[in-house]
Amino acid sequence: MTKIAVITGSVRPNSVGGPVAQWVAEKANTVAGVQAEVLELAAFNLPVFAEELPPMAAPAKDPAAVKWNETLAAYDAYVFVTPEYNHSVPGALKNAIDFITPSVLANKAVGLVGYSFSAGHRPIEALRLILSNFTTGVVGPQVNLHLATDFENMSSFAPAAFHDSEVPAMVEAIVAQDQALAALR
Repeated sequence: MTKIAVITGSVRPNSVGGPVAQWVAEKANTVAGVQAEVLELAAFNLPVFAEELPPMAAPAKDPAAVKWNETLAAYDAYVFVTPEYNHSVPGALKNAIDFITPSVLANKAVGLVGYSFSAGHRPIEALRLILSNFTTGVVGPQVNLHLATDFENMSSFAPAAFHDSEVPAMVEAIVAQDQALAALR
C-alpha cells in the first residue's frame, strides 16, 4: 500500500485548493494499492520560518514544525496542490517546505498539481526546483488546471473531463517511483 499525502498549497480560507485536493485524493484512491488523503496546510498553523539553524543542519524545534515533519514522515509519497502567486508558489507553501527536515522527503515520490491562469505551469516549475534540494523523485506526469476553463466563475472547481485520467496516470508514476526508491530509504 502506498500512502500518499495530498497537500494543499494555500492557507487562504476561501481558496479553491481544498476542492482540488479532495478531487485529487478521490482520483488517486481509484489506483490499486493507493491510500490518499488530504493534508490541509492551514491546519498546521506554521509560523514564519525563523529557526536558529536550517533543517538540513538540525531539525526544526517549533512545535508546529515538529508536528508537520512527523505527519509528513508517515507517508510514502506526496502530491502538492498549488495555486500560482506572483509567478510562483504561495509564500505559505514555501515556508512550510522550508521547515521540512530533508530526510523526511528523501527518496520519496512526489506529484504536482497546479492551478492558475497559466494552468499552474509556473508554480509547478518552481516546486520542481525547490524540491530538487530534498532528493525526491518528482514524477514527470503532472496535472495543470486553468482558472478560466476548470473553474466556474473562477471559484467553483469543475474540471474538464479530459483531466479525469491525468491524476490516475500521475499516481501510477508515483507508485512506480515509490517502489523504485523504497530500497534507498
